[in-house]
Amino acid sequence: MKPYVICHMVTSIDGKVLSDRWGMIPGPKSSGSLFETTAASFGVGAWLVGTTTMNEFDAPRPFKPKPAKQRVDRGEDFIAEPKAKTLGIGVDAKGILRFRHNDISGDHAVVLVTDRVDDDYLSHLRDARVSYLFCGKREVDLKVALDKLTRAFKLKKLMLEGGGKFNGAMLAAGLVDEISQIIVPIVDGGGPGVTGIFDAPGETPKRAAARLTLKSHKRLAGGVNWFRYKVAGKPTK
Repeated sequence: MKPYVICHMVTSIDGKVLSDRWGMIPGPKSSGSLFETTAASFGVGAWLVGTTTMNEFDAPRPFKPKPAKQRVDRGEDFIAEPKAKTLGIGVDAKGILRFRHNDISGDHAVVLVTDRVDDDYLSHLRDARVSYLFCGKREVDLKVALDKLTRAFKLKKLMLEGGGKFNGAMLAAGLVDEISQIIVPIVDGGGPGVTGIFDAPGETPKRAAARLTLKSHKRLAGGVNWFRYKVAGKPTK
């Protein structure tokens, strides 16, 4: 089982996503405001990001969790708020995120972890009432993660809002159903070190990652264009 996954991103014409490099963009909105208002128009209450992006939302200063009082069972997920209406979901295979609370701007915090994270970290998440799901031995299995999220929170739709590597991993795994791309009239010009909307991990594959069909196109203020694509599958030979 999996929810319908929409990858929603604001990019330059050359597909880069680090908007802090762009200065003021054309139009009445900042890139952040443009992203938030267009994302909100979908009415989807759950969003998913990788570790690097989620690190922007956890505790402002790193801290060491208190020692766990007992061993935490790796076969049992922890669902602090099963009836939560909105979710902020992050991947954390190593146990490095630090949440002092289970609220991210009103969204319930959920962490996708692996068996290798230590008991101190898991015990801290329990105390903070942050939900966590075990999704692999050493690395997060994205298909398992989506299945568990669907069952635990009855998700029907999910917004993917990660960095290039995480988005690329989701796309390469065949888990993205739709791509919503807001293109601002700016050429970033950054090289391989500047993240793009999809930077699949590992060696460059011999074939392109996905074939798309256009669902809709809107022209927004300031020469901004909003494209929505259905992911049709792998390109044919």
